Amino acid sequence: MSGTLRKTYKSEKGPPHIPVDEYVEKSNQQYKELIKREPPESEIQCFLEKHPSLVPGHLTPIGTSGHLPLHCALITQPTLPGLESYRPDFMWVATHSGAWFPTLIEIEKPSKKIFTKLGHPNAEFTQARNQLAQWRSWFNNPTNAQRFTESYGIPDYMRRRAMHLHMILVYGRRAEFEGDPTLTKLRDSQLNGHDEELISFDRLHADASMADAITVRAIGPEKYRAVWVPPTFATGPELAARFLHVEGIAEAIDQNPEISKERKEFLKRRIPYWKDWAPTSSGTIIGSNDRE
Repeated sequence: MSGTLRKTYKSEKGPPHIPVDEYVEKSNQQYKELIKREPPESEIQCFLEKHPSLVPGHLTPIGTSGHLPLHCALITQPTLPGLESYRPDFMWVATHSGAWFPTLIEIEKPSKKIFTKLGHPNAEFTQARNQLAQWRSWFNNPTNAQRFTESYGIPDYMRRRAMHLHMILVYGRRAEFEGDPTLTKLRDSQLNGHDEELISFDRLHADASMADAITVRAIGPEKYRAVWVPPTFATGPELAARFLHVEGIAEAIDQNPEISKERKEFLKRRIPYWKDWAPTSSGTIIGSNDRE
């Protein structure tokens, strides 16, 4: 048929990754055991860097999105120029067909409580809430918003859509307010802005749809370096373009002991192929079974 799109790539079948359902179940169990110990924030940060599918915010807060976040990558400790002391713990750049969302995520130590015994917000919670206000103020400056767009390499197709800030504060445990209608109502009123969301540590869970999510660190305009690649990571046409923007993926693959030696070698061999193919990918059919 005239005008029919055609494949311009060739997929290969390599050694399999661990089943996604198995990885999700294992990650969720490890996470439950972790927060039960009420570890310091630094340990939570490290765990979530290695399990990006657990971090909320990859979905857009309004509207239905079938889109993956930018580069299907969780950005750890992103910088907002001029606000170095108020750096978020994580960030997704989420999108749907009408808008895109810099989604800033702040986590605190799981043992921290939102309220005092008298039912007033704790000073530590108030400080965390004020941090979100700092981010909102920064993004409200058009110059800063433009700097952000350029620094993080927001592609043209997203720039043509509206940008809306989305902030998530992960704070406290469900046990603090569960079964107490008064505290539940008070909690729900703490973060009620259109661009902010308060969730407890108990709500975090691995998302099977994010099996290919990696963790990266921003290292320059439109450039990132891979921090962690999960054992469910696969190559293929859908996410080939991220190899043009993210360095060190092969090294991150080598760091993960849950990826077999044979699969590591296969993935590292295929990365250059997809990186070379990515600039020519416009106008091709992407099959549903082309994850390698």
